[in-house]
Amino acid sequence: MRWDRSVDSEHGGHPLDVVVLLLPPVSLGAVGAIVDPLVEANRLGAQRHYNVHVVSADGSPVALPGGGRLSVSGALPALVRCDALIIASDLHQPDANESDILSQLRRIGRIGAAFCGNRGGTGWLAAAGLLDNRRVAVHWEDMTLYRERHPALVLCASLYEIDADRLTASSNQATLDMMLCVIAQQVSPQLADNVARQLGLDRIRPGHEKQAVPATSRISQHPPKLNEALLVMEANLEEPLSSDEIAECVGISRRQLERLFKQNLDILPSRYYQELRLERARQLIVRTQQSIVQIGLSCGFSSGSHFATAYRAHFGITPREDRSRATLTGSQGIESRAGGTPATEPSC
Repeated sequence: MRWDRSVDSEHGGHPLDVVVLLLPPVSLGAVGAIVDPLVEANRLGAQRHYNVHVVSADGSPVALPGGGRLSVSGALPALVRCDALIIASDLHQPDANESDILSQLRRIGRIGAAFCGNRGGTGWLAAAGLLDNRRVAVHWEDMTLYRERHPALVLCASLYEIDADRLTASSNQATLDMMLCVIAQQVSPQLADNVARQLGLDRIRPGHEKQAVPATSRISQHPPKLNEALLVMEANLEEPLSSDEIAECVGISRRQLERLFKQNLDILPSRYYQELRLERARQLIVRTQQSIVQIGLSCGFSSGSHFATAYRAHFGITPREDRSRATLTGSQGIESRAGGTPATEPSC
């Protein structure tokens, strides 16, 4: 969405016109992840920040997978202008109307609208050529398909990506986080935090966080040498190896290793390795009573200060604050006595 416009009427802004396009199959969960944060932002903000309109390809109600239908207020061809078009779809499933829909999306792109897609919506935007050369968050299960069908995209294994006026999310839950991040940037972090709590969330996840990928899937979807490197990293979290050592373990040069990571994961090996260790550390922070310093050392960080700095840079919150939040929300497997207070600013 357009970041150069204020939506705070107290500072001369005007509500943004947001159109949500429903393209079957689409579930209530997909629609809710988009619409609910915007509606709550209007309600809790005590003013209208967003004008939300729901449309379909032809103006007809949209059938839900489990039965029932969702009413809409208009048809895509009748759309003259909007600030942002968000596509809600569980799956890019082309039908006889695909060429007309893609043509309409390109038309709207020419009038300067921003575009946003959830997991299925991203497929429609990619098919329309509206994501070429942009960073795009893709669900881990869809990575191979996207590499084959859309080579012009910069694929990311992150939760969501905000690349100027192109926003993409890897799942419905990631879409919810992304919409909250939009509210934080366009209106205020405090309002976004209030909306998050109203929707039952204890924090707003930043887009750069990695998707929760099962280990077997994480290992099986990449070239063999990259798979080997990932296994080496996962087996050496406590005493991290250098990129040269990892490359030597799998029988390639450091340059080849970096190229594999960049082409398949869009990240340097050293950065991926650190994020892998931080994700492991976070599991221990919120689920155990181990001391924070000990957790940092066990995940390959040389000191408590180094660990705390890297943790905050990645998660937007200190280890102690994260443990405190986990205790307050009941998400720890074992009750922790760590101190600290929960952060109130969203971490996007």
